[in-house]
Amino acid sequence: MKLSIVIPVFNNWNFTKSTLNDLTKLPKDHEIIIVDNGSVDETSHLVSSDNLVIHRFDKNMGFGAASNRGYELARGEFVLFLNNDIRVLADHSGWTQPLIHGASKGAIVGPTGGLLDKYFNFVHETTKIEPGNFYMSGWCLCGSKEVFDKLIPEDNKIKGPFSEEFFVYFEDTDLGFRIRELQIPFKIIPVPVVHFGKMTSRRLNVSELFLNSKKTFVNKWAGR
Repeated sequence: MKLSIVIPVFNNWNFTKSTLNDLTKLPKDHEIIIVDNGSVDETSHLVSSDNLVIHRFDKNMGFGAASNRGYELARGEFVLFLNNDIRVLADHSGWTQPLIHGASKGAIVGPTGGLLDKYFNFVHETTKIEPGNFYMSGWCLCGSKEVFDKLIPEDNKIKGPFSEEFFVYFEDTDLGFRIRELQIPFKIIPVPVVHFGKMTSRRLNVSELFLNSKKTFVNKWAGR
């Protein structure tokens, strides 16, 4: 297996269905792993099939824990963490190949990143690597298992690269900071994919979740 695509989901079946339809055009050496965070819509009826693995939690475990569970199940040499609120532009069945190529060089790759100011406030999303508090966006993030294994926090209950101290928000930012600490390179690689964004988090108590995660992040990284 060349690439495992890990997709955490929580309801929003229409987006997941469209994403799965797009991903069926990928080569047979790709597998798709859906980690369902306790959905109660049509998502709960998905079943595993050829190159499609479904894992279900009884409750919403958060983005990081769900991503990590998918990582544990991944059989691919490379792993792509992908949100379920994307659409692949028409006739792009080979769109993952540049990501795999970049990851084969030891980099963590994706199409976009984010930048924080010195107070850890969000500045902007960007399609170029910038100096300062830059991180790679978690909605489409690829690397080799060899590299991701170096990023697994020791205190994770589920062995994957995302820290489970973040339920939602700042998990990709924290991962990016740890990637920089280990001097693992970033690489921006454009992909023919549209990302709608925040389709799941907007159904949750966004402001409280964001503030809690930011507090955890600041306490962890301030002064380092």
